[in-house]
Amino acid sequence: MKLINAIKNERGNPFEIPDCSRDDLPELFKELGFQTGAEIGVSVGYNLELYCKAGFKMFGIDPYVDYEDNRFRTPFRLSRLLHTNIDNADKLYYLAIKKLAPYPNCTLIRKMSMDALADIPDRSLDFVYIDGNHSYGYVAMDLMKWSQKVRKNGIIAGHDYYSLKGNKSTRQVGAAVDGFVKSFNFDNWYILGLKNSVPGYRTDEDLSFMMFKHW
Repeated sequence: MKLINAIKNERGNPFEIPDCSRDDLPELFKELGFQTGAEIGVSVGYNLELYCKAGFKMFGIDPYVDYEDNRFRTPFRLSRLLHTNIDNADKLYYLAIKKLAPYPNCTLIRKMSMDALADIPDRSLDFVYIDGNHSYGYVAMDLMKWSQKVRKNGIIAGHDYYSLKGNKSTRQVGAAVDGFVKSFNFDNWYILGLKNSVPGYRTDEDLSFMMFKHW
């Protein structure tokens, strides 16, 4: 199912769209006429680059500091993927600069997400994609504060819609999103991706969420 068809014809709290992932969001946002967005939590810039290639004016916000949630992800995924040892946040920052350098429509802001709020006017964004610190309080604050930067009828979205507590990290994106949905009375929103792999379906490793701002 194409995302544009899902949002036109389907409703749910949430409605799950199994055969789409966050990779499909740039195409959807183009179809909706969006022009400007922000990503909270850039890392090396793979997801942000998709929006830059699609021609969006983008702001990428990431402090590039060694906090617990970041240490949980970086050594296991990016070092292996990039075939290089990423042992500190500065290395990750310079890799992101290199990847995003070809795109004059992209502004990389090296700040904590709450500090970067002052750089973006309220209601100036068509969409925000949240993929920063995955601890409950940080996710809740990112949702509450960065939703103010999105115009009415724009989209609030993000990655890793799940919750877990382990030895290395506590990640509570799912719980924070559920709380945000209830607090702001969303009666319709969407989950992208599959909870379990199904042959023939393109899947993201972790689910994304998406909702239209109604205020």
